[in-house]
Amino acid sequence: MHPSRYTFLIIPDHDGENKRFSISRRRTLFILVTIISILSGMVFALIYFTPKALDHKRMEKRYSEVIGERTKVLELYRDLERLKQMELVVQKALGTDLAVSESGEGNLVELMNDEPIHLAYLENIPSILPVEGYLTQEMIEEKEADIRQHFGVDIAVQSGEPVMASAQGQVVFAGWTPELGNLAVIYHGNEYFTYYGHNELLLVDQYQEVSRGDIIATSGNSGMSSGPHLHFEIWKDGEAVDPLSYFPELKKSNMSVE
Repeated sequence: MHPSRYTFLIIPDHDGENKRFSISRRRTLFILVTIISILSGMVFALIYFTPKALDHKRMEKRYSEVIGERTKVLELYRDLERLKQMELVVQKALGTDLAVSESGEGNLVELMNDEPIHLAYLENIPSILPVEGYLTQEMIEEKEADIRQHFGVDIAVQSGEPVMASAQGQVVFAGWTPELGNLAVIYHGNEYFTYYGHNELLLVDQYQEVSRGDIIATSGNSGMSSGPHLHFEIWKDGEAVDPLSYFPELKKSNMSVE
């Protein structure tokens, strides 16, 4: 015959009063079943979820490695392009003074005090995105008369964001234009120019020298613009070149409509 109640006696290891309590058989079984269920659930969760957690960690690690490798590839691609350009620069510039008059004849713009600006070869090729945003318009260079040309890219960004110089150089224009609004143009040497249009504010003056990464303006919606964005152009040897060839990472945020 099974007992209807169980009595538990607690005896302290020091001089003290013994404690006794009793629990019904049904309650005792309920407590035992509950404890066993909890322990079983913990063991099952440990066995089932531990491999998944490890797999998730491995996937996260592999994803980080892939992103890191992709970033390195993009950096190597950009460095390769810069090295190709630098080879041409060195071949062309050896034995030259790299100085120019304000009339534009030659290879460099003079400062107002007639002291020529000297540019480091590896710093004069566009290598920093002026802003981080979404590509909303690619370059369009068509010879047909009925197609409007677009000599750069449009990068959507909120008004007031800092706009950085893509390379070191000298500001040759900083002012208002009807189409591009507040426009800054920088000469980087070796016949490189970059254009930064539709700015809210210009933070540089004409003839001012800038370093790569310097803040030259704040983004805006000035001129002929349908929304806040930066219009960015790169010119080489008098011809517009596609900024996407210098910054292929922009393609990841491409929202333009062809």
